[in-house]
Amino acid sequence: MTYLAPALLVSGYVLMMLASPVRASVRDGWRCLRRYPVIWRMLALLGFAHALFHLAVRLVLHFELAPQLTWARAGWHDPALWLSGSPDSLWWLPPSAIRQGARDGILPAVESLAGLFNNAVTTFPLAVIAALALFVNRQRSATLLWNALRRRFGAAAWLLLAAVYLGAAAVVTKAALYFLLPVLANKVLFQWVPVIAWVSAVFEYLFGVGVQIYLIMHAYAWVRGLSFDPDALREVAIRRLGAGVKWAAIVVAASSLFIELPLVLKNFPAFSAIFPDGNETVEFRVSIARIGLAAALLCCASVQAWLTLHGETLARAWRAHWRLLWLHSWEFLWFLIIVGVHLYAVQVLRGLVLRGLGENTALGLTWTLLWPWPAGLVAGWFLAAWVCLFKRCEGAAAK
Repeated sequence: MTYLAPALLVSGYVLMMLASPVRASVRDGWRCLRRYPVIWRMLALLGFAHALFHLAVRLVLHFELAPQLTWARAGWHDPALWLSGSPDSLWWLPPSAIRQGARDGILPAVESLAGLFNNAVTTFPLAVIAALALFVNRQRSATLLWNALRRRFGAAAWLLLAAVYLGAAAVVTKAALYFLLPVLANKVLFQWVPVIAWVSAVFEYLFGVGVQIYLIMHAYAWVRGLSFDPDALREVAIRRLGAGVKWAAIVVAASSLFIELPLVLKNFPAFSAIFPDGNETVEFRVSIARIGLAAALLCCASVQAWLTLHGETLARAWRAHWRLLWLHSWEFLWFLIIVGVHLYAVQVLRGLVLRGLGENTALGLTWTLLWPWPAGLVAGWFLAAWVCLFKRCEGAAAK
């Protein structure tokens, strides 16, 4: 009985992978990753930079404010505690933590699944480098973006470009505030910090969409058997970002209205009655908004792919998306199931190991730096697999 549950779990996983009608796309996604490892390495690097930055912030806070950090815990020698450990051991994972980890992994897994069709990874703090590159027009990035926006939006491109530069400035400011807030204990400043974070999040999201478009085009080139110059592909990705701006604007508007705006307004007394500043209330509202946004993105999964790979208008991409779902709903549902299972396992594993090692221990902090690499590998694999599946389904949907 001890080994029955793991054996059934492994058997069920193998059966699911072999019986799936999208197994060829999943296999091709892995082959594509071997040909273009930049797909997963880029995602892993973004996640690693995010983890490294927050580690640096925690160390600054540790030495300035001296919060509780347990750099090492004692080991244990009781054979009965080999799995759960004890409160004073290097590894401590009681059964209640396992159940809590299984519950806590659901929402991040759903968001990661939705991000596969929208924006797979956070881009901060590397978005700071992108912002600075935009300001100095490195590798003609600002020129290419301006041309793409002007071609799509005409005179309105001036307004959009100004908004992009405002977001770029907010990203740089946000990075500085992480280290300055401990010494700038100003109540008025704290009220406006969420506003800066909001504007910064818009730029981070747009930069993430641009990165995802660049990676999608790598996978599409592999499917089509095309050769390309990386610099030329980067320029094409920036131009295709102009095609995806309308859809990105809808996503930004929804996330701003239901997630970011309440977090901003709760800090101002005039809106305290509408948005009470209670941790449980705020977390509940944000969780509901995150679930709703993730569900909406899953319902519109292929819109980004149509805009990226075919430069469609938003209306045409929308119609093509629904035709694709109508004709290939069974394959798409299976793809969601397979990817969802993997991403859920990834999130649960991450949470359980972090709980077992301890969030404030040296091993726990090391785990947060190591984790983005396997997570990026899984995300890159299924991003490439999604492009392979889309290529198989797009012909009939485009008619």
